[in-house]
Amino acid sequence: MRGMDINMSNSKIQESAFVNQSIKKRLFSNDNIFLLLGLIVYIIICSIIAPNFATGYNLSIVLEQLAVPGILSVGMCILMISRGIDLSVGTLLSFAACFMAWLISGGTSVAVAILLGILICVGCNFLMGLLLSRTTLEPFIVSVGAMIIYKGFALITTNGAEYPIPGKFGFATNIRFLNLPLMVYIMIVVYIIFALLLRYTKFGRWLYAVGDNDEASFLAGINVKNFKLLIYVINGLVIALATILMLSRNEVGNPYLGTDLEMRAIASAVVGGTALSGGKGNVIGTLLGTIWMGIISNSLNVIGVSAFWQYVVTGGIIVVAVLANNLRYKMA
Repeated sequence: MRGMDINMSNSKIQESAFVNQSIKKRLFSNDNIFLLLGLIVYIIICSIIAPNFATGYNLSIVLEQLAVPGILSVGMCILMISRGIDLSVGTLLSFAACFMAWLISGGTSVAVAILLGILICVGCNFLMGLLLSRTTLEPFIVSVGAMIIYKGFALITTNGAEYPIPGKFGFATNIRFLNLPLMVYIMIVVYIIFALLLRYTKFGRWLYAVGDNDEASFLAGINVKNFKLLIYVINGLVIALATILMLSRNEVGNPYLGTDLEMRAIASAVVGGTALSGGKGNVIGTLLGTIWMGIISNSLNVIGVSAFWQYVVTGGIIVVAVLANNLRYKMA
């Protein structure tokens, strides 16, 4: 009996050790856990250096600032998983925002301006997706061309000037809950929707399959051309939402409103673990990457680092993130 008790005790100990080891393995095999832990450590360090950093007021500022680039990062994430990219999101946002502001300042109703802004973003991305899905052209080159075209349209629409619309479109920041503007909650909802889509739906499974190997996906029965077109249309809807929120926050149509937003979106996705080669990445990682970019920018401002050096630091972080992701994928 005593021997049986000892054996049962040893069995329970081994079982407990196996469970603990399994939990640790699952926990640390998740790439996002390192992003999260690193973010927590960084926030603690910055809070020690600058006590006014980790305050509720500063947190609300950070979240408001990263809402628009955060939403754009979702669209960039799914594009990059599918082995695509879009460098024109910032200038398309500027063009659509300028056009909407021009309409509103001229007396057009806000609802009509919003509808036309959505049509512009979706229509432009539909044309880009149609071109890229039906040809062998590189997304990088096509999107660079589109970026220049949209910038020209934004300048033509405004003639290089601004169209202020104060008091007519400020819902995204004027409506607040728990001292956070509505646009922050909209960003959270967008991330939840896409996280569920990628994890639990056929769309998500197809997205990773197409990004990993589009020829094998075609042989498996996926209409790769139409699916890639769909991805660009979805990205157009994401850009439209970001445009509406950006215009609502600034209440002015400016041809430079979306400057560098495409770089921030790409950086957030890359820092979050999305591979430029396609087939790898996740929305939660992109969210953490977005928060990382926002926290770094804000903390450097609070600490008093020159704006010029902030570009150097941000660029260095992107390079390090790309190197880390490449090493991780090689070791996997």
